[in-house]
Amino acid sequence: MPHAYLLSAEADTGKRHYATTLAHFLLCHAPGADSACGSCQMCLLNKAGSNPDLLIVEPEDGSKVIKVEQIRDLKKFLETSSHSFGRRIIILDSAENLGVSSANALLKGLEEPPEDVMFILLTDRPKAVLATITSRCQVISLPRPDRSQSLIWLQQTIPDTVTDTDLDLLLDFAQGRPLAAKAMHDAGTLEQHREIGDALLQLLENRVSPCTLASRHAKTQAGEILRLLLYWLSILCKHQMTGDASYLKSDSLRRAAAALLKPASDGIVPTRALFSLYNETVVAQTQLGSTSNPNAQLMLEDLLLQLSRLARVKSSMLA
Repeated sequence: MPHAYLLSAEADTGKRHYATTLAHFLLCHAPGADSACGSCQMCLLNKAGSNPDLLIVEPEDGSKVIKVEQIRDLKKFLETSSHSFGRRIIILDSAENLGVSSANALLKGLEEPPEDVMFILLTDRPKAVLATITSRCQVISLPRPDRSQSLIWLQQTIPDTVTDTDLDLLLDFAQGRPLAAKAMHDAGTLEQHREIGDALLQLLENRVSPCTLASRHAKTQAGEILRLLLYWLSILCKHQMTGDASYLKSDSLRRAAAALLKPASDGIVPTRALFSLYNETVVAQTQLGSTSNPNAQLMLEDLLLQLSRLARVKSSMLA
């Protein structure tokens, strides 16, 4: 086996879990065909998080980079012997966050590793990893987990009080990334989106003005409004182009479609208008996350006014 791997995968798709599971399997004294035994001394140490033959290096709390001091600790790990007279493994998370000094300090270990040591480096931005590091690793790209696998994992991880429909929506919001979906659930994103969705429906049904809605949410929920609006517009575009009602997974989406769309053959609101608003929302989301300090209320007012006009276009055509 190679002495160093660089595992590349999207953020929040489980690459750290994959690397840890692989490390536990390789350190196990009595592994099965595809998993650690779970009961040998090494497995018990792994469960306790105290295996001296496994080192995990990652950015420390409050820092975005892996510091030179952490790499020095790694070098000390390389200089010691295995406590079980077997393999030793180093998992280095966020390899793209190695600074030049840290990378240079790591290079010797990658170039001349002890025979019993394996490196597993992780990244979600492989092009940002220094070429001198990448060239000394076997690069493996991990695919995004299958949607059905992600839903099963979410069902096992999130309390039974959350319906399968809501789990499906969470996975949609997270763009298919299961760990991000779990984090959204823990942060109360579903409840937030229901509240914002109700507000957007009031706009589409002409029960609140764009300016009023923007002023209510600009200070604290501008980002969530843009995120939900992007999701709605994406789903509505797919539904408009295909006529497939299965895209409309929630009551809010069905009401939004009723307010904006007719079957694709009728073309009440042209798909290009939805795409145009989607693109403008993407631009607004990028600006909101930048350091340029944009006026969130004005951005929301503009986007919500356009959304309101689309609803009125349909109403006038049906009149």
